[in-house]
Amino acid sequence: MEKQEYLIGDIAAITGLSRDTLRFYEKRGILTPKKKPNGYRYYTEDDLYLLVRILFSKKMNLGLDAIETLMASTPLDGEHRQTLNQQIEAEISAIRFHKQTLARLLSIKKIYEDLEECRDHFCLKPFPACRVLHTMDSAADGLKQWFLLSRQYAGLDMVYIYDCYRYQSGFSLDEAKITYDHSQLLMYEEVMRRMEPEYDFSECEAFGESAPCIFTIAEVSAVAPCPSVVSAMRRWAAGQGIVASPKIYVTSNFARLKDGICSYYQEIYIPIISS
Repeated sequence: MEKQEYLIGDIAAITGLSRDTLRFYEKRGILTPKKKPNGYRYYTEDDLYLLVRILFSKKMNLGLDAIETLMASTPLDGEHRQTLNQQIEAEISAIRFHKQTLARLLSIKKIYEDLEECRDHFCLKPFPACRVLHTMDSAADGLKQWFLLSRQYAGLDMVYIYDCYRYQSGFSLDEAKITYDHSQLLMYEEVMRRMEPEYDFSECEAFGESAPCIFTIAEVSAVAPCPSVVSAMRRWAAGQGIVASPKIYVTSNFARLKDGICSYYQEIYIPIISS
């Protein structure tokens, strides 16, 4: 059966490709239209099948060089399989990257929402379910460990640095002392599910605090919790008939520099003993 012939305008209308793109493919030798005596170039179903292959391959995010390589080989060719396997690995990495980027954006959005709702406002809130990656004896070591993990493993820049302090009462709440105890690197379970980080959490213990916490967000000029803020939180709890633990967990977000002064939006959790 005689093959149907198509002019370049017909092919452009059928495929949605521009004439310039079709001429580019012709120049690359991918398409080889025939010439009639009158000088017109014409295409056949063979060219349409080739364009089906090209467009499908482009949907696999393959470049034109790789597409040409695949088209010149058989499905059983080693180079054919190698190209496909390399692209599969590249797409898996890209998916993981986009999941991690989305997880970062959603995490920042949640921080914005909490900041709007809880800044300078006290409430009861459970500590986020999380895993403990490391426990350090100093805040400086916590920072160093954060940078080490974030360099070694994609996605672990989403680990939170929590500094743990202890409250020591005085003759009054305003005379209380707050002393540093340790620092921990924590990964929220929700973030772990979203971002699929390249890290084995199977040996990381779950964070031990399960009781509700007194919670607030305060803007401060130091990473250590402000004694007046902690005292106000405890006064609020006492007014609600709530007994607060001496433990204080603090993470500092959004360090910013204004007029030469560094400030933070600090999330403060104080576990409760009873209510």
